Formats: sequence, C-alpha cells, structure tokens
Amino acid sequence: MVRKPPPRSAVIVIVGLAVAFGVWTWLVFSWAPLQAIDRRIVPPPVDPRSALAEILAAFALLTWPGLIYAALLGIAFWAGRHRLRQLSTALVLTVVLGWGGATALKLILRRPRPAQALDLITAHGYAYPSGHVVAVVAGVIAVGATLAVTRQSARARLVWQVAAAAIVLAVALDRWLLSAHYISDLIGGALFGALVASFSLAVAGVSVPIPHEIVTELVRKKPPVDLEGAPPKRCAVVYNPAKVTDWAGFRRHVEYELSARGWQRTLWLETTPEDPGVEMTARAVEEQVDLVLGAGGDGTIRVICSGLANTGIPFGLIPAGTGNLLARNIGIPLDEAAALDVAFDGVDKPIDLVKLTIDDETTHHFAVMAGIGIDAVIMQGTNPDLKKAVGSAAYFVSAARNANHPPLHATIRVDGQPPLRRRAHVIVIGNVGYLQANIPLIPDAKPDDGLLDVLIASPRGMADWVKLTTRVLTRGRRTDAQLDRLTGRSVRITVEERDHYQLDGDTAGQCNSMTAEVQQGALTLRVPRSWRREPGTDELSEETGPDLASTPGSVGVRV
Repeated sequence: MVRKPPPRSAVIVIVGLAVAFGVWTWLVFSWAPLQAIDRRIVPPPVDPRSALAEILAAFALLTWPGLIYAALLGIAFWAGRHRLRQLSTALVLTVVLGWGGATALKLILRRPRPAQALDLITAHGYAYPSGHVVAVVAGVIAVGATLAVTRQSARARLVWQVAAAAIVLAVALDRWLLSAHYISDLIGGALFGALVASFSLAVAGVSVPIPHEIVTELVRKKPPVDLEGAPPKRCAVVYNPAKVTDWAGFRRHVEYELSARGWQRTLWLETTPEDPGVEMTARAVEEQVDLVLGAGGDGTIRVICSGLANTGIPFGLIPAGTGNLLARNIGIPLDEAAALDVAFDGVDKPIDLVKLTIDDETTHHFAVMAGIGIDAVIMQGTNPDLKKAVGSAAYFVSAARNANHPPLHATIRVDGQPPLRRRAHVIVIGNVGYLQANIPLIPDAKPDDGLLDVLIASPRGMADWVKLTTRVLTRGRRTDAQLDRLTGRSVRITVEERDHYQLDGDTAGQCNSMTAEVQQGALTLRVPRSWRREPGTDELSEETGPDLASTPGSVGVRV
C-alpha cells in the first residue's frame, strides 16, 4: 500500500527523540555527576508491610507492561476489523518495538536496580530503561493517535493528552517510590517509549499526535462560507451498510472532513439488497453534488461507477469489500482513513469504463474485469458466509469444487478482425489487470489507455494448467495455443454453451454472447497524487503517459 511520507513535524520529533535518547543513555552510563544525582535522590525505603507499599505494589501490577501491550493489541484487533489497517499495523509495531526493544536494552546495558528496591514481581531484572514507563508512554501516544484517526473532537483529544500526562507521571512516581528505578531510568523510559510510538506511527502512515497541533486546531476558525458568491459544496455518500462495519465511526469521520472544508448538507444514501446503488447514485447526480463517496464492495462500486459515467462528478472510492479490485489496481489505500484522505485531497483522473451488452439485450458497465466460464462459476459458487469469515481464501475453496467445469466453445472477434475460435476454460475482458494478492492476470492492462485487454486460456490438461499458472504469476508475455492476449476497443464473445458471466467479481447471470466497448475517460476518479501502479509492485510512480503498446488504435496481441 502506498503511504504518504510523514510530515516534517513528525520527522523532527522522531529524530529529536532518537538523539535525546542516545545522548541521555550515554550520560547515564558515562557521566559521574548524573550517577551521583541518581544515588542522592533515591527515596527513603518503604516498609513492605505498610498500606502505602500495598497500594504502590498494586498500582505497579495494574500498570505492568504486559497489560498495557495487551490493551494495545486489543485496539489493534478492533482497528483491523474496522478497516483501519494502518492504525492496526502501527499499534502492533509499537508493541513489538516497545516490549522487545526495552527488553533488549536491559539485557545489553545490564544496569542494576537501586539496592533498596522492594522485592516485587514487577521489580525483577535490570533497571534501564524503565519498562513500565516505556509501555505507558508508548500506550498513551498510541491511544492519542487512535483518537485522531477515528476523528474524535479536538477537545476530546486535548483532554486525553492532559489525562495521559497525569497517567505517565503517576506511573513514574510509583516506580520511583518503590525504588524500582533511578530517576534517570524513568527519563530514559519516557524518551524510548515516545520514540517507539512515534516511529511506529510514522512508518505505518499514521499521523503522530503533537500537542501544539491540537491547540492550533481548537483556536483555528472554520473557513467562512461565502453566502453571496457560489453555493457551498455538497457531497453525497453512497454506502453499503453490510460492508461498512463501523457506521457511526465512518459517518463521524466523513462529517469531520466535510465540516473542516466548509462543505454543507451532506446527502447520505444507503443501498439495499434490492438496489445496490442505482437509484442512490442517480439521486446524487440529480442533486448535482460536487463529490460522490462510495463505500462498499466491488459490486457496489461498479454500480456507482456506472451511474457516474460521463457526468464529470468526481468519485471518491472507499474500499469496504473483500476484493476491492479497482482500488488495488489504481493504488487507492485499503485503509479506510487513508482512503478518505485520498477522496478529499487526491486528484481527479479520467479512467475508462466498459459498456457490456449481454445477448444483445441487457447493458451493464464495469470498471475492472468481466468474464465468462470457470471464473464466473467459481464466484457463483463461493459461500458468502465463508467469504465473510476467511476473505479471499473462500474463492480457492470454490475453485477446488469447480475444477472440472467443462471448457467453452468460443468465438472471439476484436475490432471487427477475423474471428478467433478456441475451446477455452477462461475468457476475461480486463480494464485493469491485477487480481488480489497482486496477481498479474493481465499485467499490461491500463485503466486510462482507451483499450480493452482480453485473456483467453485454453489448457488441455493439468500440465497446461501448471504452465499457464506459472506464466501468469511470472508475468510471462509469450502467447500460444493455450494462452491468447488481445487488445482493442471492442470485443464480441460468443459461446455455444450458455454459461455464467461475472462483472467486477460479481456473477450477474448466464449468457451466450457478450459485447464489450470501451468508453474512454468516462469516469472521473479521485486518485492518489502519485497514481500509476508499476507492474509487479505495490508502488506508484508519477508516470502517467501510455506506453507504445497501449496507444489508442493498436489492435492485436501484446508482446
């Protein structure tokens, strides 16, 4: 997934913490005056049988690093379930680096605890840095980042920062009164905990919470709405309630972003089992909104794309399904918060849609791929409950069940050229080329080249299947009797045996023929500022020009 580089303020914070921790550690172990100060300000011993000792010991157990890290892992699990993948990654990384890093430093530096330390389970091992303080500092920063990602109010985040400071001071005071650490151990723990949390957040693409920025947000005035000039901008949100797992959080996040930009009167449009978004998208177009956000799976996204065709209304895609194929191919993050950032701050790019006519009667549009044969049968046979439980792995179960699906006697004609006849197992028309797990089914397909890409697989036996699979996974360009790759502006496919067909991963019925025609630049999609996916990678580049093989007007086999 492509992530924005961390802002300069976060880089400065991380570098400053790294330098401060390094210098402080050197002073702790090398500068005699600091060591003398440590020994001089050790508190008087606490009677282990006193009520104070019991309270301090209980608080130390309550704030044991293992419990704090377990809580962070629980938040990480919640974030992953709610499609906040970058936040989830950051929290897990914080736990790994915090606990593992502090343990490693203790074993390397081997600083003993003060002689009068109480004999408690929470005061065993080496002293520097304080594991309790590392955990609590990293934890409060991680929770602050969670509040920011879920778009809690600036006031709530400021209250948390004040409370967090009090929690950190309480833990540090508890460790000092128990004589479990010298003061320098506590300071070192605070610096290392802040460094770990800030680094983990930045690496995962999550904003590092910085106190002065929250204060600035509180005092900053909202952008004025020009009542005498142009009307305020409006946004329509078309969402599938079965896919948006945290409806309240999603709505709060969207409304926060819109309010911060001075947008008004958001139009919320919920899809239904009977209507996956046709009427909802038509309503958004009729209202002449300035932006449509679409949150759902591939089926919902396809319907919204079709409804927005040739309207010029920008579409902000929020992936919320299992496949999310359009988002994967364009480079839109699968993380909900990051995808919303692209929807509001990305750039508008025209991409192609494909008009598909079934049996010369029914018309559809798709943005990703359409196919007839075994791929559609696999999708038709995928158990929805299993897909919800295990995700993409459910497709492999269906594939195993349908491995003996008979081939189709197919005739394929591209741009009126002489027909190609094949006994094919797989026939796919692609507007983009990558499947889940970055599998390059049609690696040369581009969403903005004005061309369709057709893949026809005609294996005769298991050995051919193995060869074809290897060729696809290794991005082989060679074509032969078992694999054809064609390009053109229109393609007509006719099969003798009526079979299932699919659109963007959803089965739509059965047919004998399908005619696909590219509609160049029909959809205005909000994309990352660096938007071109480089074949075979998860990275995007600034390159946007078509290559020679994708120049409009080229017809035939890509080599």
